[in-house]
Amino acid sequence: MQEIDDELLQFFTEYYKPGIIGIVGTKDTIGLAIREAQKAVTVNGEASLWSHCFIFGDLRFDRRGAGGTKSKSPYIFESDLKVNLFKPQLRNGAQENWIGKWCRGKVENAAVIDFGLSEDRRDNILATALQLVDEQVLYPIHELLGTWWAIIMKKRWLPNPLDDPHAMYCSAFTRYCYKEAGRDFLGPEISVSNTTPEDIAQAGIKAGAIKIYRP
Repeated sequence: MQEIDDELLQFFTEYYKPGIIGIVGTKDTIGLAIREAQKAVTVNGEASLWSHCFIFGDLRFDRRGAGGTKSKSPYIFESDLKVNLFKPQLRNGAQENWIGKWCRGKVENAAVIDFGLSEDRRDNILATALQLVDEQVLYPIHELLGTWWAIIMKKRWLPNPLDDPHAMYCSAFTRYCYKEAGRDFLGPEISVSNTTPEDIAQAGIKAGAIKIYRP
């Protein structure tokens, strides 16, 4: 297990608000592949800085302080796939995790996006995210291929051809929660099921709502 990047953890904690979006770009094999696949939707035609996004939930007390002492830090809602080759463990789909999961050495880029939510919309976003966790919505690897096809064919307004109604990858999960709360930050030219982390980052930039981590 990689050590926690204390500066990145401090960044996420400093800008924490419930309901805002966190976005990261990792340099592991899967993260780099996702970033590379978004070349066709970046402004400069280069690989995207971003590979994963999530929604901030509550600040919670836990025992992650020095020596197991009580501490308080953000927890997040996300859709992700984690397979442990050395343990009989598989976490697939919508889940709640500690933010420290994304404060490790594999994270190369990080940011938060705050669209200035009303209290009602914030609560609806979090309620939707929690419901998706409770319903055990899955992470659809095949749907990533459908989005890649839609990008190549320039038909992202159409629903993902491999869409599974009980599955969402991270950026579709994030946008769906916002759309259900009446705060869709993208237009009809991009289907929810074809939303990429790069799309979410560009929406944050356009709205002047993004803060990027600079170590």
